[in-house]
Amino acid sequence: MVDEGDPGRMTVLLPQPLPVSGGWTLVDWLDTSATSDPAGADGIATITFDQLDTATRWQLTHMVAFCTSSAAPQMRLYLSYIAPAGLRDGTNTGVFDVADWPMGLMVPPSAQLIARWTGCNAGDVATLTLQANVFRRQ
Repeated sequence: MVDEGDPGRMTVLLPQPLPVSGGWTLVDWLDTSATSDPAGADGIATITFDQLDTATRWQLTHMVAFCTSSAAPQMRLYLSYIAPAGLRDGTNTGVFDVADWPMGLMVPPSAQLIARWTGCNAGDVATLTLQANVFRRQ
């Protein structure tokens, strides 16, 4: 744009940021472990995390799945319900395995994680350790 006071001079307009009227803000970092009740005679050990509220979401970055079993259990990670459509990840070596998600495995608002080990011995205990970025809706 030409400066009217000095026709030989140009003025460049810089873009202005728009105000944030809503969105997700990184507010915390989660590092937590949960332990199942002992597996029953059916060989199943389950860990269910609390449901997230409507203004919170997790971006999982790291997980460690562990089980005290001497058998060969498998672990499946579900989002909100145990069914094929809820399946998000898992391991065929549920005794000890690690998962990393460089871009994050998202847990949306109002959802919950469920980790389920099958093929355990009765009395086996499972542990799931998670690391995640915690986001809040603004």
